[in-house]
Amino acid sequence: MTPGTGKLPTFFLAGVPKAGTSSLYAYLQQHPQVYMCWPKEPTFFGAADILSDANGDRVVRQSMQELEDLHPHWKGLVEPERRWAVAKWEYVSGRRWVVAKWEDYLELFQRVREETAIGDASVDHVWLPSAAEAIHAHVPDARLIFVLRDPAQRLFSEYAANLWRRPRLQTFRAQFLEAADRPDPWKGLRVLVGRYATHLQRYAALFPRKHLRVYLYEDFCADARSVLRDIFEFLEIDPDVPVDLSRRHNVPVVPRFPRLHALRRRLLGEVALTTRLPEPARRLLVRLYRGPRTAVTMDPADRAMVIDYYREQILGTADFIGRDLSAWLR
Repeated sequence: MTPGTGKLPTFFLAGVPKAGTSSLYAYLQQHPQVYMCWPKEPTFFGAADILSDANGDRVVRQSMQELEDLHPHWKGLVEPERRWAVAKWEYVSGRRWVVAKWEDYLELFQRVREETAIGDASVDHVWLPSAAEAIHAHVPDARLIFVLRDPAQRLFSEYAANLWRRPRLQTFRAQFLEAADRPDPWKGLRVLVGRYATHLQRYAALFPRKHLRVYLYEDFCADARSVLRDIFEFLEIDPDVPVDLSRRHNVPVVPRFPRLHALRRRLLGEVALTTRLPEPARRLLVRLYRGPRTAVTMDPADRAMVIDYYREQILGTADFIGRDLSAWLR
């Protein structure tokens, strides 16, 4: 940390996406000795990758396309330069992609008072190549927490979540084959995220192993309280603080009627249909309109294909953490 620059994180919830990290972030916030920054994922230490000349312009264009998909009326009402500026603002402000400036990142921790465990939950830090070195350069004593999920299930969960925003997606198989052939983190499924062994080794080369803590998503789902207690001990804070675990956060949903959902988004973008309805009617409409994530399942043949892609990484991860991950290979 540079002298005189204010507070910085003492720990990072550095991965992985689609592994319960939104819930873990919310549970950590309940501890009086913990300060979690907002936005949850500023991804400051991965900015060099995201904003590189090779990626920056096309990611901004992708952001613009997504924003137009969310707000179709912008296409006709706002001139191109204005739309580009809005996308760029979304991109660098942290609302959508990344906090890119040091002074902006420091502002995220200005409200730290007596908390001793200061956290950043940028889960993309796990796979962005420059993040580990950047974190080490600024916070060499940081503690790193990773929650890993069966990589095939993680990838399919990402696909299912994307169905809500882009209901006309290709099939999971088509998306996977395209991504596996040309792994592009800025387009389609992020197959690179699931290369856990590679990512963990990158962090282990810089940080003491005692500063790395790896949990499995299955364990977190089965006994979140025990996982939290272990995390509190890892962060050297009171492990006995009660935490309300009754609510899950960022639970994925899929449209119950995909064609209707696609039509609504094409006509209205992200405009909510329930905004002016009374609360009981709103809850009923949401239940009718949204289906559970379990309504979309992975074909066994697709799973076998994805497992084969990740096989060596799964074996390497099992060796790194000293756990039996044979269930991930079935």
